[in-house]
Amino acid sequence: MLLSRCAWHPRYHGYPLVEGVVSWAGWGLKFTDGICPACVIRFRTEYRDFIERRQPARETPRRVA
Repeated sequence: MLLSRCAWHPRYHGYPLVEGVVSWAGWGLKFTDGICPACVIRFRTEYRDFIERRQPARETPRRVA
């Protein structure tokens, strides 16, 4: 069985969050990490300046002759 969990949840809320079952195949238990909607909002506000600095300046579209 493959379970999806929020990797950022313990940092922001203090407890782990299992979001759901991704796959029922197999007898073993495995985890895959993602990020839940609540943590995405907190992550974006916390790292907004860093994210905006890394985005390249928008280029004008090139015209093909």
